[in-house]
Amino acid sequence: MKYLQYKRPSTYLIVLSFVILGLGFVMAFYVHNTVENLKFDAKIINETGIIRGSIQRATKLVLSNSQNLSNETIWEINSLFDHFIAENDRSRHPGVEETVFLGLLDLREKWFSLEGLLIEYRVNPSEQVRSGILLESEHCWEAADSVVLAAQYTTEGKVGNFTVFYRILAINAITAILVILYVIVYVRKKLEYESSHDALTGLFNRRSYEKMIQSEIARCTRYSSKLSLIVFDVDKFKLINDHNGHGAGDRVLADIAEAVKDSIRVTDVVFRVGGDEFAVISPETDADGAFQLAEKIRKRIEQHSFATGNTETVSLGIAEFKKGITKKVLYRHADTALYIAKSNGRNRSETWVK
Repeated sequence: MKYLQYKRPSTYLIVLSFVILGLGFVMAFYVHNTVENLKFDAKIINETGIIRGSIQRATKLVLSNSQNLSNETIWEINSLFDHFIAENDRSRHPGVEETVFLGLLDLREKWFSLEGLLIEYRVNPSEQVRSGILLESEHCWEAADSVVLAAQYTTEGKVGNFTVFYRILAINAITAILVILYVIVYVRKKLEYESSHDALTGLFNRRSYEKMIQSEIARCTRYSSKLSLIVFDVDKFKLINDHNGHGAGDRVLADIAEAVKDSIRVTDVVFRVGGDEFAVISPETDADGAFQLAEKIRKRIEQHSFATGNTETVSLGIAEFKKGITKKVLYRHADTALYIAKSNGRNRSETWVK
């Protein structure tokens, strides 16, 4: 049962951890992909601006009859188009959106027309060709503006899509908080419970007894109140294990623990301090009151129906705290009284008397 009690929370922790890991990969991929696309969009805007400027410069140089225009300038303009458009199959680069790609195709067609006119004007200048150059230059400028605007709109849309990233980040943060809460609630609860309780009976263990008896003695000394300790064990417990097995012995101890819990008061605390040995700390109780409580426990256990089919009994020793003694001395007094109860025939309660 203990294993099943903690198996489910640990499964939740594993699942939530994988969710966080998976969301982390999704975010990393999404951010990387978006950033790369934005970088490519920035490149389109930048190089389209260069194309536009280069076309205007080439036009200006040709119309001014300058000899500075070289074939290399025209080649550079064409090579910039090749960054985004494959020459043979007119396919687009994966990072180029459809609207931007169509704009680049249109711009390149207009540039090809202007390029032909520029070459013709250099060979045979005429007013008609000059007018055609001015017209095509204006068309190239408009087409370049359209490409830049399309790329800007595309970029703005991708930036807007970052809201998806923030949503994933929020889900990741919530999942991380759930993991932290599970660790706090589950791990702390598990560790604190197991460090203070006996696994078989569910009672407080010896470690808890040592802490609580020390605290009760300090309180009793300070306020001059009463305090008693009851120590008991199962009569002939070894025979139970020998005849019925250790599993039966464990069930007897668990049944005794339940019987004792039903017999004591709210202010009393029962502990399993070792093997088949138990202790009850009874605050605000003198030796006579503790003796009555011990008898109530003894009779309740004697009347209990155990899985072994036998009547099981316990012997109990009672000791009242006296100012000036230590917790070890108090326990020794109760243990001595328990020894006397065993010697006097078992299934009885004895009080330590100085």
